[in-house]
This record gives sequence, C-alpha cells and structure tokens, in this order.
Amino acid sequence: MSLLSDVISAGKGVVLKELAKLVGLSDDKAISALSLLVPALSKGLDRNTADQNGLESLLSVIRSGTHREYVENPGTLSSSETVTDGNAILSHIFGSKDVSREVAGFISGKTGIDIETIKKMLPVTAAATLGTIEKEDEAVPVSRDDGDFVKKLLATDQDSALDAILSLAKGLF
Repeated sequence: MSLLSDVISAGKGVVLKELAKLVGLSDDKAISALSLLVPALSKGLDRNTADQNGLESLLSVIRSGTHREYVENPGTLSSSETVTDGNAILSHIFGSKDVSREVAGFISGKTGIDIETIKKMLPVTAAATLGTIEKEDEAVPVSRDDGDFVKKLLATDQDSALDAILSLAKGLF
C-alpha cells in the first residue's frame, strides 16, 4: 500500500471526508488533489531525510506521536491549531512559503481545482500525512529499523513532474 492510499483510507475514510468537507470539494475532487499533494509532501520529506540529521529529525517527530491525533480524531483537521501545525510541517518540508505556493500552483493547474482551495488543503494534508506516517510506524514491530521503514514508505509515491517542480522551486528560493 502507498502513503497516498494510507492517507485516503486513514480513519476508515473519515480523514478524506473531513478534508473534502473542509475545503468544499467532493470526495472525488479531494482524491484528485490528494493524488498530487501527498506525493509532493512525500518527495519533500524524502529529500529532507537524505542526510542523517534530517532523518533523525523526522524520526523524532514521528516518535513523539503528536500528529496521530489527526488520524485518530479526524474532526481535529478543521481546527486552527491543525492549520498552524500543518504550516509548520510545510515550512520544514519545503523550506519556504514560496515553494508551497509553487506546489499549490502546479497542483491547481493539474487538477483544475482553484489555487486558494489547494492552499487551504496543503497544511491540513501535511498534518494528516504526518499523522498517517506515525500510525504506520506504530503498526510496525519494534525490532525494525525506523529509518529504513520511513524511507520505504516515503518512496512509494513518486512523480517525476512533482520532482521537477520541487527542484525548480527549491532552486529559485
């Protein structure tokens, strides 16, 4: 199963429904946006974990378990605290608001969903994605290597077009 599938099915599909409701999209349109949002986040996380410090930082966040709440209680996705936390996650993943805006523009162009809706989805999707990774990590036996598990999970959703936009955006800012 891919990280995208895990996010869509998180909380028995309630996370998807909450996200769609939050931004006023049908479930199908939300899935369309998520099919690009989650891989973009995954790619950003994968880049951040390329060195040991980045990997250790992500593992520390995952082990804290604080984002699991977004999956276990999807009603929290609409709170202002979730948006604040999601924006902090985005800042860590992409490095700047400008890169987040570039990603939102790319996804808007690919899906036909207006850019403001995508911008509203980004922080909530980031929070739900990290919550999903924490839940996945929790389900794996303790004897495994966390770093290998996380890298494998992040590598499941790769898109060369997203890779190009993230490379371009990172190069500009």
